[in-house]
Amino acid sequence: MRHVRALLLALSLLALVVSCGSYVLLGELRATPSTTVEPVEFVVAPGETANDIASRLSAAGLIRQPMLFRILVRWRGLDQQIQAGRYVLSPTMTMSEILMVLQSGKVVDDIQITIPEGLRLEEIATIIAAAGLVSEAEFLEVARDGDRFRDDYFLLNSLPSGATLEGYLFPDTYRFAPSADAETIVRKLLDRFVEQYSTIERSVRVPGVTVHQIVTMASIIQREAVLLSEMPKISAVFWNRLKPQFAPTFGGGLLGADATVQYALGYDPVEGTWWQRELTVEELAIQSPYNTRVTPGLPPGPIAAPGLAALTAAAQPDESSPYLFFVASCERDGSHKFATTIEEFRIYEAEWLACQ
Repeated sequence: MRHVRALLLALSLLALVVSCGSYVLLGELRATPSTTVEPVEFVVAPGETANDIASRLSAAGLIRQPMLFRILVRWRGLDQQIQAGRYVLSPTMTMSEILMVLQSGKVVDDIQITIPEGLRLEEIATIIAAAGLVSEAEFLEVARDGDRFRDDYFLLNSLPSGATLEGYLFPDTYRFAPSADAETIVRKLLDRFVEQYSTIERSVRVPGVTVHQIVTMASIIQREAVLLSEMPKISAVFWNRLKPQFAPTFGGGLLGADATVQYALGYDPVEGTWWQRELTVEELAIQSPYNTRVTPGLPPGPIAAPGLAALTAAAQPDESSPYLFFVASCERDGSHKFATTIEEFRIYEAEWLACQ
């Protein structure tokens, strides 16, 4: 009889423990980590496990007990039911509610934008604003503050104090959450620049140049070249013009790139473009540190966003090229004719003018 009473007592205690445990478990399932309603974007990667998802949900402040989340997923047999994608969750949601959303596949639609090579900051701002992300003014306020990012990006070490991020926002196709702010957008473009520049930083053939000088030269090449195959040769022309031994032949250290004059002139309301096609004699002589027809050396900074081909050409010019001049070809395929002397240049120039 005594054994029976002990057994009944043990069963009662076990039932009490189970009941309390169930109550606590139910309480945790119904609990929310916070009362804040601030939405949190959460991305589930393809093939990501429930364990990884639980850990990241906890780190994001969306659940309190990652182990309980894992148990809930397995108990409900949902290991394979969570859909990859970008979601908007809230710390006010329960675990069950979060699981329902992650199963639904109702992801947030990203906004895709494409930034072509050779655009200046204002043109990039227009693309971003047209996509419905942030306004042109918001984007430009951040993108023109290079000092804001210097400590986080070592490739900005040679960026002059007070300079903008002109040339450093890499042209590519991107996807952004609709809620992305200007700094998030700028950092993503900067991250891509760092990623791409890292592929060439160990193979720079131009002695004694900084990253800023390479990016500046690349931006000019991007605006002047049409064919990717000609970029290393056009790069050689511009670097040759800056060498002291060629100063007597070409303008005493002048780069002489019309694209830099276009940049200095800015927006033309008549043509409705930032890049005037026809430049007058007066415009070619304007006083500006960006006018490389009157100011020796490289301009103070980039004039546009160069792509990887232009960056590579700036860092690795065609070392076998002795040229100092190039003129558009009458083939009209974007190609150029290259010359080493002013006499040869004038012949090619006359040919070009004759075929207009």
